[in-house]
Amino acid sequence: MANKCISCNNCGHVGWSKNRGNFLITIVLVIFFVVPAIIYEIWRRSGLGVCSNCGSNLVVPSSQCNPKDRHFQLDFLGIILVVAGIVVSTMLAIFLFMGLYVTVNRYLETGQWSLPKSEETLFKECYADGLKHYQSINQFPTLADGKTLTMDKIQIDCKGSTTGKYIAK
Repeated sequence: MANKCISCNNCGHVGWSKNRGNFLITIVLVIFFVVPAIIYEIWRRSGLGVCSNCGSNLVVPSSQCNPKDRHFQLDFLGIILVVAGIVVSTMLAIFLFMGLYVTVNRYLETGQWSLPKSEETLFKECYADGLKHYQSINQFPTLADGKTLTMDKIQIDCKGSTTGKYIAK
């Protein structure tokens, strides 16, 4: 366990050790991979730790440290963050699976992956298609009779459209 009295064989420092690794790596692992995060955190907290002076892991236990100089490492915060990460990643997985279930269920019932289009969207698509149709045959802004506005005709024909495609009536 870190926070033990050690003597560094690399730099000769005698003092309290600190944890190996980086807690940020633990947080990232917890968000994406829970089991490796637990293994990494156990590895991080096991053993003597590393030298607080040079960061080397070439340390041996020592009895020359002053207990008053010991720096307390807040392990409680680490535990809370790991548990919170597990809870958040579990909730994220639940929401992703719920979304997948709803989408697959909708596809099985309707044969479509996306939501059905609203009447307003179908009307707009039909209206745009109708304008393109009459512009292509040079009957815009009025029809061939010279009296009827093309947009009025399209609006009447598109009312209640179920496909979004313009069909001249």
